Amino acid sequence: MHLILILLIASIVGVAHADEADATITRVELRSTVRLAFDHEHLTLGDLARIDGPQADALQSTAIKEDNAIASGKWSAISIQSIRKQLKDAKAINFGAVVVQGNDIQITRLNDPRTPRSKPIAEENKPAPDGRTLRGDIERWVYARLKSSPDGTRLHFNERDLSMLDTPTGSRIVEIRELGRSDRMSLGIVVYEHEQIVLENTIRFEALVERSVLVTTMPVRRREAITQETTRVERRWLPTTEPIAEPSTSIGQVTRNTIDPGTVVLASMLEAPIIVERGQFVSARSIAGSVSVSMKVRAREDGRLGEVIELESRDGTQRFHARIAGVGRVVMVHESEAQQNTESRSSTPYAGRP
Repeated sequence: MHLILILLIASIVGVAHADEADATITRVELRSTVRLAFDHEHLTLGDLARIDGPQADALQSTAIKEDNAIASGKWSAISIQSIRKQLKDAKAINFGAVVVQGNDIQITRLNDPRTPRSKPIAEENKPAPDGRTLRGDIERWVYARLKSSPDGTRLHFNERDLSMLDTPTGSRIVEIRELGRSDRMSLGIVVYEHEQIVLENTIRFEALVERSVLVTTMPVRRREAITQETTRVERRWLPTTEPIAEPSTSIGQVTRNTIDPGTVVLASMLEAPIIVERGQFVSARSIAGSVSVSMKVRAREDGRLGEVIELESRDGTQRFHARIAGVGRVVMVHESEAQQNTESRSSTPYAGRP
């Protein structure tokens, strides 16, 4: 009885420490483009990012030095590396508890409305003739987003979008954001010439990538393990959202249902094998700092690696939850976490014994 209490107290302390640590983190999400007023003099992190966390007020007012002078009607960049370094060097900031997310920022200053233009607007909006087009900008963005290459990616655009894709973007800033992805990618496009928007539109297109997939070579029965003898690896052109089973991690997984030969194996067809069975005695361990306590307990349900299952003491008088850490080994968890995991498993097919 006392040993069970010690295990539960130690696990509660560990979870509390994790929650407290997460509460101390301040998150900084950098904007992709920033347009300053013509008379905006002192640049701060609040001008460049959305900030949330305990250090938000201090970070909002933290001065940021631009990499290059911010000129009216022209775009320059502030790198994320420069921002991270400046925050790390700021004496009033605990940089160890700050997470900076995003990419380099494109920034400009609006023209002074009191200053007459030196060129007609039509002439200012004419891009430099360097051959860059919107199609090329989208293709490069997609390759980076999908972590692919031109040889391993096929993009199929609609004919009605071809004239828009030929838009010159030589000296212009192109802002691309992903609006959604199913069998087709959907992007929001904004093209700036100085501080003016010269094109704003949405484009949808098919994006296929060449991927390594597992294909079954013979019938694989329900609950049977995937092996190298029952599958082969092939290269296929597939949508980016196709939830394939990764060949490198699928061997040893078991099938949820029978799979016919010649089928591309999807992640939804597989699940981890059961490594703790109902009624089995396992070693339960609770770790808090340098203190570790363990005891033998009985599993009350089947479980897979990483799942939280219910267990009981040898005499059956005490019940508690633990996470499966390996074959015959579990680690104690807090009861609130056990409840969340139990609800999650109850909504997942084949979570327990069939």
